[in-house]
Amino acid sequence: MEFDRPSGRVLAETEDLSARGLFIRTEALLPVGEETEINVELPDGTMLALFGRVAHMLTPSAARALGRHPGMGFELVGPDTGARLKLRTHIDSLKTEITNPGLSTTTQVIIVEPTAPLRTRMARCLEAAGFKVTAVATCTEALEACSVWRPDAIVAAAEMETMNGVDLAYAMSEHSTLSDVPLVLTGEQGDLSRLEAFRAGVRDYIPKPFLDEELVIRVHRVAAPPAPATNPGLRGSLVDIGLGTLLSLFEFERKSGILLLLRGGEIARVFIAEGRLIKVEVSTGNGLPKDRLMRLLDWRDGQFEFSPAAIGGRDEVNVTITALLLEHARRSDERDAKTPPPTRH
Repeated sequence: MEFDRPSGRVLAETEDLSARGLFIRTEALLPVGEETEINVELPDGTMLALFGRVAHMLTPSAARALGRHPGMGFELVGPDTGARLKLRTHIDSLKTEITNPGLSTTTQVIIVEPTAPLRTRMARCLEAAGFKVTAVATCTEALEACSVWRPDAIVAAAEMETMNGVDLAYAMSEHSTLSDVPLVLTGEQGDLSRLEAFRAGVRDYIPKPFLDEELVIRVHRVAAPPAPATNPGLRGSLVDIGLGTLLSLFEFERKSGILLLLRGGEIARVFIAEGRLIKVEVSTGNGLPKDRLMRLLDWRDGQFEFSPAAIGGRDEVNVTITALLLEHARRSDERDAKTPPPTRH
């Protein structure tokens, strides 16, 4: 895609696109509130001329801290033009692809969100995707609803008065019929909040602000019943199973999914598609994706969890797992060769 800037046209890309807005990966940032024309090229080559306003931004320094791409979130403004209608058609076709054809209103989700407008928006987008939704304002109301029927998933705000999302996670873990119900939290992008959530047993964490389509994908991933041939997830300690061994297994069996790594206050996510490394996100440090992976391969402790899922998007790593492991071994040998042996007395 392209957009205007005082210094000229900027060429960029996005993987976050909806009928109402998009996030553009770029360091050529515009002020919040700035409006500009955006030309979007769809995967089939169709060009769309849209008009958007900057709603929020992620500066390069903040992006490095989060292990994400810098850029800007745009909301689309103006009347429904032919380009907007074509975009909506494209998004609808993607929803068909990412939504399980067998998903019906028998998949029940509880939303716990204290803010009424956001609660209504979340309920509407999940209902449009085929879920049966009960939306409440507090965790107490959610637990009362669970006493009547067992949901397939719960989506709750991380920050709430009296009983927050992490409190709800611990309460569910002690409940005989709710301990295995997936809980998804929505909250701020802080690494400590995310880490606290995963330690409490939360299945997924969605940073705010989020797109409706992202909410649908995440909830569908944890709530939809798996196909009979689908393998369960894998979790454990890196002390027992090294990251290199895990990646070799995923490559050999052509696995697809997200590998979550936790060590102290550090968090990393490795995206794998058909046994190939596609993308890596880290909460600390920066550098090229391959360099991030090299640092992760040095981890000798920590926890891991692998969630099978269909993974798409552009290959940001561009190296096979075998080649990566060979290069890491070579670098380790060179590092050891430069380390002088201990002095004997």
